[in-house]
Amino acid sequence: MTAWFERERTRSILLLAGPIIGGMASQTVLNLVDSAMVGRLGPAAQGSVGLASFTFFVLANLTIGLGTGVQAMVSRRDGEGDPGGAGAALDTALSATLLVALPLGYLLSLLAPVIFPYLSDDPTVVTGGSQYLGIRLMALGVVTANYCFRGFWNGIGRSRTYLQTLLVIHSVNIFLNWVLIFGHLGAPPMGVQGAALASAIAAAAGTLCYLVLALINRDVRERYTPFRFSALSMVVARRLAALSWPEALRGIGLMAGFLLFLRIHSYLGTRELAAGTILVQLASVGFLPALGFGLAGATFVGRALGRNDPAEARAMIWQTLRIAVSLLLVPLLVLQIAPELVLAQFTPDGVVIDMARPALRLLAISFVVDAVPFVIIYSLLGAGATRWAAVVQLGAQYLILLPLAWLLGVTLEWGIVGLWLGMIGSRVVLAGLALHRLRGDSWERIEV
Repeated sequence: MTAWFERERTRSILLLAGPIIGGMASQTVLNLVDSAMVGRLGPAAQGSVGLASFTFFVLANLTIGLGTGVQAMVSRRDGEGDPGGAGAALDTALSATLLVALPLGYLLSLLAPVIFPYLSDDPTVVTGGSQYLGIRLMALGVVTANYCFRGFWNGIGRSRTYLQTLLVIHSVNIFLNWVLIFGHLGAPPMGVQGAALASAIAAAAGTLCYLVLALINRDVRERYTPFRFSALSMVVARRLAALSWPEALRGIGLMAGFLLFLRIHSYLGTRELAAGTILVQLASVGFLPALGFGLAGATFVGRALGRNDPAEARAMIWQTLRIAVSLLLVPLLVLQIAPELVLAQFTPDGVVIDMARPALRLLAISFVVDAVPFVIIYSLLGAGATRWAAVVQLGAQYLILLPLAWLLGVTLEWGIVGLWLGMIGSRVVLAGLALHRLRGDSWERIEV
């Protein structure tokens, strides 16, 4: 046991990954609360919000990939003993957010009514989804800024700040959901529009919180000198762009793939879409440990390579992977034992629950399988392997997941079970590719 979980490395990993996972858990809880609240409005409303949320993140990945570039640069500069360079990376990303993400969000919001009819054949889903998507896109600038701040705080090893800010964001969002969706405290009931408006306001509150925390933390302000925009340079901007555009492409492709995955559910029917929306939301819970440990691993890898110690970077990835796999055994058991109890929290529709039950058990198995590629791929992002990550994940998504899901779910008429068997198949292949890359050494020599 001590060989698998070396004490000092395990302690360091848990101290950094714990707040990251906690922060992402709060994000997931928020998504689940959104889904549960909107689910009381019926399958059509739940389906519209599910499709619109994924569409938003497809488009948001045009800019939020900056956050990954920020974390890679900040952790590397910090490991090299160049805190000023770490602060410059954040300043460059925030400048790009102001100049690009803010106006882009407004322009994309105008296209929401044009986009959504391609995503569903149900008029009610199209109307609600278009309204939700348009409002969420208006907040693209602040969402992008939050991802940049997340990359900075995680990159310097202060993931607790990320957790603290997300708790503020989600507290605001849950409260405003209660007020705006159902019309409490004198507000008119806004339904899905209220859910979107609550999310947009909460994201703006998060940006304000990040700004305040960066200013009141004296040690961070003096060591990293953030918001010193006189230090901006084209060299930093080009490096940030080189790291971020593959991540943007990867994010867009992955979220578009999940959107198409949900579209296949929609092809089977509105209740199938509602079931698929619930399953995807639950998937985000089970993947949290792997994703959180992967983001923590990115910081350790960046710092170790900054110190020219690739052996330590490799050791930290393997240690992180073992911890993540162990933790994911818990949701696997819970969802195998009581799937109906979990599904009942999201919908009162018995037909939807019956459809989702067997697929949820398959999803639980995929949690453990997915730990391997999630931890390795996100850890290697800290080394700057963003292009490789984009190629392998998009290949698994479009060459395996979607064709296999269509074959099993639609052509062979296995329904939702067939769709989620396709998901497991794609993850097995992705795990093999990730292990192969980790065993090599080319990622140790990437310039950041």
